[in-house]
Amino acid sequence: MKTRSLLGGAIVVAAIGLGLSACSNAVKDPKYERNPNPRQKYVVTAKVDGAPGPFRVATASVQYKIGPTQQCMPPAEPISGTFPTPDREVVSLPVRKMAESEFQFDVYLDGMVAKDYFGRGVCTWEIEGVTLSLKPTGAKGERRFATTIDMPDATELKPVIMYARREKYGTPVSDVYDEVERSMEVPHATALYGSDPSKFFAITFSAKESGHDR
Repeated sequence: MKTRSLLGGAIVVAAIGLGLSACSNAVKDPKYERNPNPRQKYVVTAKVDGAPGPFRVATASVQYKIGPTQQCMPPAEPISGTFPTPDREVVSLPVRKMAESEFQFDVYLDGMVAKDYFGRGVCTWEIEGVTLSLKPTGAKGERRFATTIDMPDATELKPVIMYARREKYGTPVSDVYDEVERSMEVPHATALYGSDPSKFFAITFSAKESGHDR
């Protein structure tokens, strides 16, 4: 009787495990592919005005996201509603220093390969945002000034002005949460830190469509 009870318990546990497995989507690594021959290029220029000192180190990146829908991806977890597979890809971009306070980099709208990665239809891509990070010297432990803008803002070809606090330039980093100073659009910056313009320096982004590359 005891043996039958143990066997029955094992069957129940196995059935529960199979049920959970059927309801759960394993995390998949799709190895998203970059487009080796992108053509839809925008040249983004960032000009710094009023900073207390120079920025000698600049890095940039673009974040792509599967969209406008995610129907091509494995379905979301039935319980949590979250996707088991990443739907974004971040690509580093070379930065050109055009002048002491002017930086430039290229962004491709078609930088990722549209492809059927999961056997559920072709995944297409949208740009979620582009980020420029600046450091005075690049020394270890130095604060990084980071600016992220939505790509639709850039592709509208209108300048986007962001504010960063001058007082954060060259000052010691107190903890890990203080390592990055994120610049903000003017209304947000003045709402948080006051409207005195001498408190801020500006980073102005502009973009120019460069037609079809290559």
